[in-house]
Amino acid sequence: MRAEWVLDSLVHSLICVDFEGKITYANAASQTLTNIALEDLLGKRFSAVFPFVCVHSGRLLNEQLAENINNAKALLVHFQSRSETRYLASVSSVFDSEKTPIGYSVAIAAATQEILYGDGESDLDPLTELMGRREFERRLENLVNDAATSSRTHSLLYIDIDQFKLINDTSGHVSGDNLIKAIADCLRTELFIGDILCRLGGDEFGILLSNIDTFEARSVATRLLKAVKRMTFMWSGIAHRVSISIGVVLIDEFSQDRASVMSQADVAMYSAKEEGRGRVHVYDVKDKKLSRLHDDMDWVHRINKALAADDFCLVTEQILPLIDEDKNTTIYNELLVRMRYNGEILSPGQFMPAAERFGLMPQIDRWVIKSFFNYVQRNPELNSSNVMFSINISGQSLCQEPFLEFVYRCLRRSTINPKIICFEITETVAITNFSAVTRFIHSVHELGGKFALDDFGTGMSSFGYLQELPVDFVKIDGLFVHDMDKNPVHKAMVRSINDISHVLGKKTIAEFVERQEIMDQLKSLGVDFAQGHLHGRPQPLQDLADLV
Repeated sequence: MRAEWVLDSLVHSLICVDFEGKITYANAASQTLTNIALEDLLGKRFSAVFPFVCVHSGRLLNEQLAENINNAKALLVHFQSRSETRYLASVSSVFDSEKTPIGYSVAIAAATQEILYGDGESDLDPLTELMGRREFERRLENLVNDAATSSRTHSLLYIDIDQFKLINDTSGHVSGDNLIKAIADCLRTELFIGDILCRLGGDEFGILLSNIDTFEARSVATRLLKAVKRMTFMWSGIAHRVSISIGVVLIDEFSQDRASVMSQADVAMYSAKEEGRGRVHVYDVKDKKLSRLHDDMDWVHRINKALAADDFCLVTEQILPLIDEDKNTTIYNELLVRMRYNGEILSPGQFMPAAERFGLMPQIDRWVIKSFFNYVQRNPELNSSNVMFSINISGQSLCQEPFLEFVYRCLRRSTINPKIICFEITETVAITNFSAVTRFIHSVHELGGKFALDDFGTGMSSFGYLQELPVDFVKIDGLFVHDMDKNPVHKAMVRSINDISHVLGKKTIAEFVERQEIMDQLKSLGVDFAQGHLHGRPQPLQDLADLV
Protein backbone atom coordinates (compact mmCIF):
# COMPACT_ATOMS: atom_id res chain seq x y z
CA MET A 1 0.00 0.00 0.00
CA ARG A 2 2.83 2.42 0.85
CA ALA A 3 4.43 1.87 -2.58
CA GLU A 4 1.17 2.58 -4.39
CA TRP A 5 0.66 5.72 -2.28
CA VAL A 6 4.10 6.98 -3.33
CA LEU A 7 3.39 6.28 -7.01
CA ASP A 8 0.01 7.97 -6.86
CA SER A 9 1.59 11.06 -5.26
CA LEU A 10 3.85 11.64 -8.28
CA VAL A 11 2.99 14.66 -10.43
CA HIS A 12 4.20 12.76 -13.52
CA SER A 13 2.21 10.01 -15.17
CA LEU A 14 3.52 6.46 -14.75
CA ILE A 15 1.98 3.67 -16.84
CA CYS A 16 2.91 -0.02 -16.98
CA VAL A 17 2.26 -1.90 -20.23
CA ASP A 18 2.54 -5.60 -21.02
CA PHE A 19 4.11 -6.98 -24.18
CA GLU A 20 0.70 -7.03 -25.88
CA GLY A 21 0.50 -3.29 -25.50
CA LYS A 22 -2.20 -3.31 -22.80
CA ILE A 23 -2.07 -1.08 -19.72
CA THR A 24 -1.58 -3.06 -16.49
CA TYR A 25 -1.06 -0.11 -14.12
CA ALA A 26 -1.55 3.67 -14.12
CA ASN A 27 -0.99 6.14 -11.28
CA ALA A 28 -3.28 8.99 -10.30
CA ALA A 29 -1.51 11.54 -12.49
CA SER A 30 -2.37 9.43 -15.54
CA GLN A 31 -6.06 10.01 -14.89
CA THR A 32 -5.49 13.77 -14.92
CA LEU A 33 -3.53 13.54 -18.16
CA THR A 34 -6.12 11.39 -19.98
CA ASN A 35 -9.37 12.41 -18.28
CA ILE A 36 -10.13 8.68 -18.03
CA ALA A 37 -10.89 6.96 -14.71
CA LEU A 38 -8.10 4.69 -13.47
CA GLU A 39 -10.29 1.59 -13.48
CA ASP A 40 -11.17 2.29 -17.12
CA LEU A 41 -7.52 2.68 -18.13
CA LEU A 42 -6.57 -0.85 -17.10
CA GLY A 43 -6.72 -3.29 -19.97
CA LYS A 44 -6.91 -0.61 -22.66
CA ARG A 45 -4.29 -0.43 -25.40
CA PHE A 46 -1.62 2.16 -24.65
CA SER A 47 -1.67 3.44 -28.25
CA ALA A 48 -5.42 4.18 -28.01
CA VAL A 49 -5.18 6.06 -24.71
CA PHE A 50 -1.93 7.91 -25.44
CA PRO A 51 -1.88 8.77 -29.17
CA PHE A 52 1.35 10.76 -28.81
CA VAL A 53 3.55 11.65 -31.79
CA CYS A 54 7.31 12.19 -31.54
CA VAL A 55 8.18 15.76 -32.46
CA HIS A 56 11.35 14.75 -34.29
CA SER A 57 10.48 11.49 -36.05
CA GLY A 58 6.73 12.01 -36.59
CA ARG A 59 6.11 8.41 -35.47
CA LEU A 60 3.59 7.32 -32.85
CA LEU A 61 5.14 7.08 -29.40
CA ASN A 62 4.23 3.42 -28.92
CA GLU A 63 6.12 2.53 -32.13
CA GLN A 64 9.35 3.79 -30.59
CA LEU A 65 8.94 2.46 -27.05
CA ALA A 66 10.41 -0.98 -27.76
CA GLU A 67 13.52 0.61 -29.28
CA ASN A 68 14.10 2.67 -26.15
CA ILE A 69 13.63 0.06 -23.41
CA ASN A 70 17.33 -0.78 -23.24
CA ASN A 71 18.78 2.73 -23.50
CA ALA A 72 16.20 4.82 -21.63
CA LYS A 73 16.24 7.43 -24.39
CA ALA A 74 14.01 10.43 -23.73
CA LEU A 75 11.46 11.32 -26.40
CA LEU A 76 9.98 14.76 -26.85
CA VAL A 77 6.33 14.18 -27.87
CA HIS A 78 2.99 15.97 -28.25
CA PHE A 79 -0.60 14.86 -28.71
CA GLN A 80 -1.68 13.56 -32.08
CA SER A 81 -4.10 16.47 -32.26
CA ARG A 82 -0.97 18.58 -32.91
CA SER A 83 -1.64 20.77 -29.88
CA GLU A 84 1.22 22.87 -28.60
CA THR A 85 1.45 20.85 -25.37
CA ARG A 86 4.69 18.88 -25.27
CA TYR A 87 5.79 16.05 -23.01
CA LEU A 88 8.94 14.14 -22.21
CA ALA A 89 8.43 10.37 -22.24
CA SER A 90 10.94 7.75 -21.14
CA VAL A 91 10.63 3.98 -20.98
CA SER A 92 12.24 1.16 -18.98
CA SER A 93 11.71 -2.57 -18.55
CA VAL A 94 9.50 -4.11 -15.82
CA PHE A 95 10.52 -7.44 -14.26
CA ASP A 96 8.73 -9.94 -12.03
CA SER A 97 10.13 -11.31 -8.77
CA GLU A 98 12.29 -13.78 -10.70
CA LYS A 99 13.79 -10.96 -12.82
CA THR A 100 11.90 -12.07 -15.93
CA PRO A 101 10.78 -9.12 -18.15
CA ILE A 102 6.98 -8.85 -18.21
CA GLY A 103 6.54 -5.48 -19.90
CA TYR A 104 7.68 -1.91 -19.62
CA SER A 105 6.87 1.28 -17.74
CA VAL A 106 6.43 4.67 -19.34
CA ALA A 107 7.01 7.92 -17.45
CA ILE A 108 5.40 11.02 -18.98
CA ALA A 109 6.00 14.58 -17.78
CA ALA A 110 4.93 17.91 -19.16
CA ALA A 111 7.96 19.41 -20.93
CA THR A 112 7.99 22.80 -19.31
CA GLN A 113 10.39 25.55 -20.35
CA GLU A 114 12.44 24.80 -17.24
CA ILE A 115 12.70 21.07 -17.98
CA LEU A 116 13.65 21.60 -21.62
CA TYR A 117 15.90 24.62 -21.49
CA GLY A 118 16.98 25.29 -17.93
CA ASP A 119 15.87 27.72 -15.29
CA GLY A 120 13.81 29.96 -17.58
CA GLU A 121 16.44 32.70 -17.64
CA SER A 122 18.35 31.26 -20.60
CA ASP A 123 18.08 32.63 -24.11
CA LEU A 124 16.32 29.97 -26.15
CA ASP A 125 17.85 29.60 -29.62
CA PRO A 126 15.07 30.78 -31.97
CA LEU A 127 16.16 28.66 -34.93
CA THR A 128 16.49 25.23 -33.30
CA GLU A 129 14.54 25.73 -30.04
CA LEU A 130 17.54 24.33 -28.20
CA MET A 131 18.94 25.53 -24.91
CA GLY A 132 20.67 28.92 -25.10
CA ARG A 133 24.42 29.23 -24.76
CA ARG A 134 24.27 31.15 -21.48
CA GLU A 135 22.33 28.41 -19.72
CA PHE A 136 24.57 25.76 -21.31
CA GLU A 137 27.69 27.45 -19.95
CA ARG A 138 26.08 27.71 -16.51
CA ARG A 139 25.44 23.97 -16.51
CA LEU A 140 28.96 23.27 -17.78
CA GLU A 141 30.33 25.29 -14.89
CA ASN A 142 28.22 23.21 -12.49
CA LEU A 143 29.69 20.00 -13.91
CA VAL A 144 33.24 21.37 -13.62
CA ASN A 145 32.60 22.24 -9.98
CA ASP A 146 31.02 18.85 -9.33
CA ALA A 147 33.99 17.00 -10.84
CA ALA A 148 36.37 19.04 -8.69
CA THR A 149 34.62 18.04 -5.44
CA SER A 150 33.61 14.45 -6.20
CA SER A 151 34.88 11.33 -7.91
CA ARG A 152 32.45 11.79 -10.79
CA THR A 153 33.54 12.56 -14.35
CA HIS A 154 31.53 14.18 -17.12
CA SER A 155 32.14 15.01 -20.77
CA LEU A 156 31.66 17.86 -23.20
CA LEU A 157 31.12 17.23 -26.92
CA TYR A 158 31.88 20.11 -29.29
CA ILE A 159 30.24 19.60 -32.70
CA ASP A 160 30.69 21.44 -35.99
CA ILE A 161 28.93 20.76 -39.31
CA ASP A 162 31.52 19.89 -41.96
CA GLN A 163 31.72 22.18 -45.00
CA PHE A 164 28.65 24.08 -43.84
CA LYS A 165 29.86 27.26 -45.51
CA LEU A 166 29.89 25.54 -48.90
CA ILE A 167 26.19 24.61 -48.67
CA ASN A 168 25.29 27.96 -47.12
CA ASP A 169 27.09 29.95 -49.83
CA THR A 170 26.00 27.87 -52.83
CA SER A 171 22.38 27.22 -51.83
CA GLY A 172 21.65 30.32 -49.75
CA HIS A 173 21.18 31.16 -46.07
CA VAL A 174 17.68 29.64 -45.95
CA SER A 175 19.14 26.25 -46.89
CA GLY A 176 21.85 26.73 -44.27
CA ASP A 177 19.24 27.45 -41.59
CA ASN A 178 17.26 24.37 -42.57
CA LEU A 179 20.39 22.23 -42.45
CA ILE A 180 21.15 23.49 -38.94
CA LYS A 181 17.61 22.61 -37.85
CA ALA A 182 17.84 19.15 -39.44
CA ILE A 183 21.13 18.43 -37.67
CA ALA A 184 19.68 19.70 -34.37
CA ASP A 185 16.69 17.35 -34.69
CA CYS A 186 18.95 14.43 -35.57
CA LEU A 187 21.19 15.02 -32.56
CA ARG A 188 18.23 15.52 -30.24
CA THR A 189 16.62 12.20 -31.13
CA GLU A 190 19.87 10.34 -30.38
CA LEU A 191 20.37 11.70 -26.88
CA PHE A 192 19.37 10.24 -23.52
CA ILE A 193 17.58 11.47 -20.43
CA GLY A 194 19.76 14.07 -18.72
CA ASP A 195 21.93 14.83 -21.76
CA ILE A 196 22.06 18.54 -22.55
CA LEU A 197 22.15 19.82 -26.12
CA CYS A 198 22.79 23.43 -27.08
CA ARG A 199 23.39 25.41 -30.23
CA LEU A 200 26.55 27.32 -29.39
CA GLY A 201 26.23 29.57 -32.42
CA GLY A 202 26.54 29.36 -36.22
CA ASP A 203 26.86 25.71 -37.18
CA GLU A 204 28.28 24.60 -33.82
CA PHE A 205 26.58 22.55 -31.10
CA GLY A 206 27.55 21.51 -27.58
CA ILE A 207 26.48 18.45 -25.60
CA LEU A 208 27.00 17.80 -21.89
CA LEU A 209 27.06 14.18 -20.72
CA SER A 210 26.87 13.61 -16.96
CA ASN A 211 28.49 10.72 -15.04
CA ILE A 212 30.30 9.33 -18.04
CA ASP A 213 33.91 8.45 -18.81
CA THR A 214 35.96 9.05 -21.96
CA PHE A 215 35.23 5.63 -23.47
CA GLU A 216 31.47 6.07 -23.08
CA ALA A 217 31.62 9.66 -24.36
CA ARG A 218 33.48 8.53 -27.48
CA SER A 219 30.81 5.87 -28.03
CA VAL A 220 28.06 8.49 -27.82
CA ALA A 221 29.97 10.77 -30.22
CA THR A 222 30.46 7.90 -32.68
CA ARG A 223 26.75 7.12 -32.56
CA LEU A 224 25.96 10.77 -33.35
CA LEU A 225 28.41 10.71 -36.28
CA LYS A 226 26.70 7.66 -37.76
CA ALA A 227 23.22 9.12 -37.28
CA VAL A 228 24.14 12.31 -39.16
CA LYS A 229 25.88 10.35 -41.93
CA ARG A 230 22.63 8.42 -42.49
CA MET A 231 20.87 11.74 -43.16
CA THR A 232 20.22 13.04 -46.64
CA PHE A 233 19.58 16.76 -46.62
CA MET A 234 17.34 17.73 -49.55
CA TRP A 235 17.18 21.31 -50.76
CA SER A 236 15.75 22.56 -54.05
CA GLY A 237 15.73 19.03 -55.38
CA ILE A 238 19.42 18.52 -54.62
CA ALA A 239 20.56 15.86 -52.12
CA HIS A 240 23.42 16.90 -49.85
CA ARG A 241 25.40 14.34 -47.87
CA VAL A 242 26.41 15.91 -44.58
CA SER A 243 28.78 15.01 -41.78
CA ILE A 244 29.94 16.47 -38.50
CA SER A 245 33.25 16.65 -36.64
CA ILE A 246 33.22 16.15 -32.88
CA GLY A 247 35.72 17.09 -30.22
CA VAL A 248 35.42 15.29 -26.86
CA VAL A 249 36.92 16.46 -23.58
CA LEU A 250 36.67 14.78 -20.18
CA ILE A 251 35.57 16.92 -17.23
CA ASP A 252 37.37 15.62 -14.16
CA GLU A 253 39.14 16.86 -11.03
CA PHE A 254 41.96 18.29 -13.17
CA SER A 255 39.68 20.51 -15.27
CA GLN A 256 40.58 24.11 -14.51
CA ASP A 257 37.42 26.02 -15.33
CA ARG A 258 34.59 26.34 -17.83
CA ALA A 259 36.61 28.39 -20.33
CA SER A 260 39.50 25.91 -20.44
CA VAL A 261 37.13 22.96 -20.96
CA MET A 262 35.41 24.79 -23.85
CA SER A 263 38.79 25.65 -25.35
CA GLN A 264 40.02 22.05 -25.12
CA ALA A 265 36.84 20.73 -26.75
CA ASP A 266 37.18 23.32 -29.51
CA VAL A 267 40.79 22.24 -30.14
CA ALA A 268 39.77 18.57 -30.27
CA MET A 269 37.02 19.39 -32.77
CA TYR A 270 39.44 21.24 -35.07
CA SER A 271 41.83 18.31 -34.82
CA ALA A 272 39.00 16.00 -35.98
CA LYS A 273 38.52 18.27 -38.99
CA GLU A 274 42.22 18.26 -39.81
CA GLU A 275 42.23 14.47 -39.72
CA GLY A 276 39.68 14.36 -42.54
CA ARG A 277 36.31 15.53 -41.15
CA GLY A 278 33.46 13.26 -40.12
CA ARG A 279 35.55 12.07 -37.16
CA VAL A 280 35.74 12.09 -33.37
CA HIS A 281 38.85 13.32 -31.57
CA VAL A 282 39.30 13.04 -27.81
CA TYR A 283 41.39 15.73 -26.14
CA ASP A 284 44.57 14.46 -24.49
CA VAL A 285 46.71 16.94 -22.60
CA LYS A 286 49.81 14.82 -23.44
CA ASP A 287 49.19 15.07 -27.19
CA LYS A 288 51.88 17.44 -28.55
CA LYS A 289 49.94 17.99 -31.77
CA LEU A 290 46.89 19.10 -29.78
CA SER A 291 49.11 21.31 -27.67
CA ARG A 292 50.38 23.11 -30.79
CA LEU A 293 46.84 23.36 -32.11
CA HIS A 294 45.76 24.81 -28.77
CA ASP A 295 48.49 27.46 -29.07
CA ASP A 296 47.35 28.28 -32.60
CA MET A 297 43.76 28.68 -31.44
CA ASP A 298 44.90 31.05 -28.72
CA TRP A 299 46.39 33.11 -31.55
CA VAL A 300 43.05 32.97 -33.37
CA HIS A 301 41.36 34.70 -30.45
CA ARG A 302 44.12 37.31 -30.34
CA ILE A 303 43.90 37.92 -34.10
CA ASN A 304 40.13 38.35 -33.99
CA LYS A 305 40.50 40.73 -31.07
CA ALA A 306 43.16 42.72 -32.96
CA LEU A 307 40.94 42.94 -36.04
CA ALA A 308 38.04 44.21 -33.95
CA ALA A 309 40.22 46.75 -32.10
CA ASP A 310 42.22 47.84 -35.18
CA ASP A 311 45.40 46.65 -33.48
CA PHE A 312 47.33 45.92 -36.66
CA CYS A 313 49.82 48.32 -38.21
CA LEU A 314 51.68 48.65 -41.51
CA VAL A 315 55.42 48.94 -42.08
CA THR A 316 57.33 49.29 -45.33
CA GLU A 317 60.51 47.66 -46.59
CA GLN A 318 62.38 49.46 -49.33
CA ILE A 319 63.00 47.77 -52.68
CA LEU A 320 66.10 49.38 -54.21
CA PRO A 321 66.44 49.89 -57.99
CA LEU A 322 69.76 48.57 -59.33
CA ILE A 323 69.38 49.64 -62.97
CA ASP A 324 70.17 53.25 -63.83
CA GLU A 325 66.88 53.85 -65.66
CA ASP A 326 64.92 53.05 -62.48
CA LYS A 327 67.08 54.79 -59.89
CA ASN A 328 65.72 58.31 -60.33
CA THR A 329 62.14 57.47 -61.18
CA THR A 330 60.98 54.74 -58.82
CA ILE A 331 60.35 54.74 -55.06
CA TYR A 332 59.34 51.14 -54.45
CA ASN A 333 58.27 49.66 -51.09
CA GLU A 334 56.63 46.45 -49.92
CA LEU A 335 53.88 46.74 -47.32
CA LEU A 336 54.26 44.40 -44.36
CA VAL A 337 51.72 43.89 -41.57
CA ARG A 338 52.41 43.73 -37.84
CA MET A 339 50.16 43.09 -34.84
CA ARG A 340 50.09 44.95 -31.54
CA TYR A 341 49.74 42.70 -28.51
CA ASN A 342 50.35 43.49 -24.82
CA GLY A 343 52.40 46.56 -25.69
CA GLU A 344 54.58 44.72 -28.20
CA ILE A 345 54.74 44.74 -32.00
CA LEU A 346 54.56 41.18 -33.26
CA SER A 347 56.10 39.97 -36.52
CA PRO A 348 54.06 37.96 -39.08
CA GLY A 349 55.93 34.79 -38.17
CA GLN A 350 54.24 34.85 -34.77
CA PHE A 351 50.60 35.13 -35.85
CA MET A 352 50.43 34.31 -39.58
CA PRO A 353 50.67 30.49 -39.21
CA ALA A 354 47.54 30.46 -37.06
CA ALA A 355 45.79 32.92 -39.39
CA GLU A 356 46.53 30.67 -42.37
CA ARG A 357 45.57 27.49 -40.53
CA PHE A 358 42.17 28.82 -39.44
CA GLY A 359 41.23 30.81 -42.54
CA LEU A 360 41.71 34.33 -41.18
CA MET A 361 44.00 35.59 -43.96
CA PRO A 362 41.18 37.16 -46.06
CA GLN A 363 40.22 39.33 -43.08
CA ILE A 364 43.83 40.44 -42.58
CA ASP A 365 44.26 41.08 -46.32
CA ARG A 366 41.13 43.23 -46.30
CA TRP A 367 42.44 45.21 -43.32
CA VAL A 368 45.76 45.86 -45.10
CA ILE A 369 44.10 47.09 -48.30
CA LYS A 370 41.55 49.32 -46.57
CA SER A 371 44.12 50.79 -44.18
CA PHE A 372 46.66 51.50 -46.91
CA PHE A 373 44.08 53.07 -49.25
CA ASN A 374 42.83 55.30 -46.43
CA TYR A 375 46.41 56.33 -45.64
CA VAL A 376 47.19 57.27 -49.23
CA GLN A 377 44.00 59.32 -49.48
CA ARG A 378 45.14 61.25 -46.39
CA ASN A 379 48.62 61.66 -47.93
CA PRO A 380 48.08 62.46 -51.62
CA GLU A 381 51.82 63.02 -52.18
CA LEU A 382 52.11 59.19 -52.23
CA ASN A 383 49.67 59.05 -55.14
CA SER A 384 52.49 59.72 -57.57
CA SER A 385 53.54 58.04 -60.81
CA ASN A 386 57.08 57.40 -59.51
CA VAL A 387 55.91 55.62 -56.34
CA MET A 388 54.91 51.96 -56.09
CA PHE A 389 53.77 49.70 -53.26
CA SER A 390 53.59 45.91 -53.15
CA ILE A 391 50.64 44.40 -51.25
CA ASN A 392 50.72 40.68 -50.43
CA ILE A 393 47.60 38.64 -51.18
CA SER A 394 47.09 35.19 -49.62
CA GLY A 395 45.92 32.10 -51.46
CA GLN A 396 42.85 31.94 -49.20
CA SER A 397 41.79 35.39 -50.38
CA LEU A 398 42.34 34.65 -54.06
CA CYS A 399 39.97 31.68 -53.83
CA GLN A 400 37.12 33.81 -52.50
CA GLU A 401 34.99 35.61 -55.06
CA PRO A 402 33.75 38.17 -52.48
CA PHE A 403 37.37 39.15 -51.78
CA LEU A 404 38.12 39.76 -55.46
CA GLU A 405 34.98 41.89 -55.70
CA PHE A 406 36.17 43.81 -52.63
CA VAL A 407 39.53 44.58 -54.30
CA TYR A 408 37.92 45.70 -57.55
CA ARG A 409 35.47 47.89 -55.65
CA CYS A 410 38.27 49.52 -53.63
CA LEU A 411 40.31 50.26 -56.77
CA ARG A 412 37.37 51.63 -58.72
CA ARG A 413 35.86 53.79 -56.00
CA SER A 414 39.00 55.27 -54.45
CA THR A 415 40.96 58.26 -55.72
CA ILE A 416 44.18 56.21 -55.61
CA ASN A 417 46.11 55.89 -58.82
CA PRO A 418 46.04 52.10 -59.52
CA LYS A 419 49.50 52.38 -61.10
CA ILE A 420 51.10 52.72 -57.66
CA ILE A 421 49.70 49.31 -56.59
CA CYS A 422 51.49 46.00 -57.20
CA PHE A 423 49.78 42.94 -55.75
CA GLU A 424 52.11 40.14 -54.70
CA ILE A 425 51.38 36.41 -54.61
CA THR A 426 53.71 33.48 -53.98
CA GLU A 427 54.64 31.04 -56.71
CA THR A 428 53.00 28.17 -54.77
CA VAL A 429 49.69 30.04 -54.55
CA ALA A 430 49.83 30.94 -58.24
CA ILE A 431 50.37 27.34 -59.34
CA THR A 432 47.74 25.94 -56.95
CA ASN A 433 45.08 28.48 -57.96
CA PHE A 434 46.19 29.10 -61.53
CA SER A 435 42.84 30.04 -63.12
CA ALA A 436 41.77 32.30 -60.24
CA VAL A 437 45.16 34.02 -60.18
CA THR A 438 45.19 34.57 -63.95
CA ARG A 439 41.69 36.05 -63.85
CA PHE A 440 42.67 38.35 -60.98
CA ILE A 441 45.84 39.53 -62.73
CA HIS A 442 43.95 40.43 -65.92
CA SER A 443 41.36 42.38 -63.91
CA VAL A 444 44.05 44.30 -62.02
CA HIS A 445 45.88 45.07 -65.28
CA GLU A 446 42.70 46.49 -66.80
CA LEU A 447 42.54 48.96 -63.91
CA GLY A 448 46.22 49.90 -64.32
CA GLY A 449 47.71 47.93 -61.43
CA LYS A 450 50.68 45.55 -61.51
CA PHE A 451 51.50 42.07 -60.25
CA ALA A 452 54.57 40.40 -58.75
CA LEU A 453 55.31 36.69 -58.37
CA ASP A 454 56.94 36.12 -54.97
CA ASP A 455 59.37 33.38 -53.84
CA PHE A 456 60.03 32.34 -57.43
CA GLY A 457 62.25 29.32 -58.10
CA THR A 458 61.02 26.88 -55.45
CA GLY A 459 58.53 25.06 -57.69
CA MET A 460 59.44 22.13 -59.93
CA SER A 461 57.70 23.68 -62.95
CA SER A 462 58.56 27.30 -62.27
CA PHE A 463 59.68 28.34 -65.75
CA GLY A 464 56.78 26.57 -67.46
CA TYR A 465 54.21 28.47 -65.39
CA LEU A 466 56.12 31.74 -65.73
CA GLN A 467 55.36 31.78 -69.45
CA GLU A 468 51.63 31.60 -68.74
CA LEU A 469 51.36 34.07 -65.87
CA PRO A 470 51.10 37.73 -67.02
CA VAL A 471 53.00 39.13 -64.02
CA ASP A 472 55.10 42.29 -64.19
CA PHE A 473 57.76 41.39 -61.60
CA VAL A 474 59.46 38.16 -60.57
CA LYS A 475 60.87 38.06 -57.03
CA ILE A 476 63.80 35.63 -56.87
CA ASP A 477 63.51 33.45 -53.78
CA GLY A 478 65.92 34.49 -51.01
CA LEU A 479 66.96 30.86 -50.62
CA PHE A 480 69.13 31.34 -53.70
CA VAL A 481 70.11 34.94 -53.03
CA HIS A 482 71.34 34.95 -49.44
CA ASP A 483 74.56 32.98 -50.15
CA MET A 484 74.97 33.32 -53.92
CA ASP A 485 78.42 34.85 -53.45
CA LYS A 486 79.57 31.55 -51.88
CA ASN A 487 77.34 29.01 -53.58
CA PRO A 488 77.91 28.75 -57.37
CA VAL A 489 74.75 26.65 -57.88
CA HIS A 490 72.57 29.30 -56.25
CA LYS A 491 74.26 32.03 -58.26
CA ALA A 492 73.53 30.05 -61.43
CA MET A 493 69.85 29.81 -60.39
CA VAL A 494 69.67 33.57 -59.83
CA ARG A 495 71.26 34.17 -63.25
CA SER A 496 68.84 31.77 -64.97
CA ILE A 497 65.73 33.23 -63.34
CA ASN A 498 66.86 36.76 -64.16
CA ASP A 499 67.70 35.98 -67.80
CA ILE A 500 64.48 34.07 -68.54
CA SER A 501 62.35 36.70 -66.80
CA HIS A 502 63.90 39.41 -68.96
CA VAL A 503 63.30 37.37 -72.10
CA LEU A 504 59.62 37.17 -71.07
CA GLY A 505 59.49 40.94 -70.52
CA LYS A 506 59.38 40.86 -66.71
CA LYS A 507 61.54 42.76 -64.23
CA THR A 508 63.31 40.95 -61.39
CA ILE A 509 63.63 41.58 -57.65
CA ALA A 510 66.17 39.73 -55.50
CA GLU A 511 65.07 39.02 -51.91
CA PHE A 512 67.15 38.59 -48.71
CA VAL A 513 69.96 40.91 -49.74
CA GLU A 514 71.96 41.18 -46.52
CA ARG A 515 75.56 41.92 -47.65
CA GLN A 516 77.28 44.30 -50.05
CA GLU A 517 79.05 41.39 -51.83
CA ILE A 518 75.65 40.02 -52.85
CA MET A 519 74.45 43.44 -53.95
CA ASP A 520 77.51 43.81 -56.22
CA GLN A 521 76.93 40.41 -57.83
CA LEU A 522 73.24 41.18 -58.44
CA LYS A 523 74.23 44.37 -60.26
CA SER A 524 76.70 42.46 -62.41
CA LEU A 525 74.00 39.94 -63.35
CA GLY A 526 71.61 42.73 -64.34
CA VAL A 527 68.93 42.10 -61.68
CA ASP A 528 66.54 45.07 -61.62
CA PHE A 529 65.79 45.48 -57.89
CA ALA A 530 67.11 44.32 -54.51
CA GLN A 531 65.25 43.91 -51.23
CA GLY A 532 66.69 43.10 -47.81
CA HIS A 533 68.15 44.47 -44.60
CA LEU A 534 71.40 45.72 -46.18
CA HIS A 535 69.94 49.22 -46.51
CA GLY A 536 67.74 49.27 -43.43
CA ARG A 537 65.01 47.50 -41.52
CA PRO A 538 61.27 47.94 -42.21
CA GLN A 539 59.95 51.34 -41.14
CA PRO A 540 56.46 52.50 -40.06
CA LEU A 541 54.28 53.50 -43.00
CA GLN A 542 53.72 56.99 -41.59
CA ASP A 543 57.44 57.74 -42.00
CA LEU A 544 57.25 57.18 -45.74
CA ALA A 545 55.25 60.31 -46.57
CA ASP A 546 58.03 62.49 -45.15
CA LEU A 547 60.61 60.56 -47.19
CA VAL A 548 58.69 61.11 -50.43
